[in-house]
Amino acid sequence: MERRDFITALGAAAGLASMAAVRAQAAEHDHGHDHGHDHGHDHGAAGGHPEPATPFAALKEASAHCVSTGNDCLGHCFAMLAMKDTSMTACMRATYDLVHACAALETLAAVNSPHTRAMARAVAEVCAACETECAKFPDIAACRACRDSCRTCAAECRKTAA
Repeated sequence: MERRDFITALGAAAGLASMAAVRAQAAEHDHGHDHGHDHGHDHGAAGGHPEPATPFAALKEASAHCVSTGNDCLGHCFAMLAMKDTSMTACMRATYDLVHACAALETLAAVNSPHTRAMARAVAEVCAACETECAKFPDIAACRACRDSCRTCAAECRKTAA
C-alpha cells in the first residue's frame, strides 16, 4: 500500500468515525418520542407553532440517502483496502467527498439556508464524479446502491440549483 493511499484511508476512517458518533448522539436526542422530560414547547398542539415551509425537503432526503449509501460503499472500499487491494482507491476518494458534501447539503437544506442552491450546484458535480467511479464496480451491491443514489441526488441538485 502506498503512503498516499494509507493517508487517504486514515482520513476517511476518521471522518466516518466522527459521523457515526454524531449520528448516534443525535439518535439519543430524537424528539420523536417521549423520554420523560419537558422541552418547554409543544410539538403540534393546536395553537402551537406552525410547521415551517420546507422547500428543500426532496433535496434533503436525496442527500441523506447519498450519505447512507456512500457510507456503505466506503465500508466496502475499506474492507478491500484492508486486504491490500487498492483497486477501489479512486472510488473510495470520490465516495469520501460525496459523503461529506452531501452531509453538508443535507444540513443546509434542513435549515432552508440561502446557500442551499449554490451548494446543490457543487454537490451535483460531486455526485456525478462518485456515480462514475461506482459504475466501475457493477457487481458490488454497495457500489450499485451508491451509484443509483448519486444519480438521484445529482438530478435533485440540478433541479434545485436551476
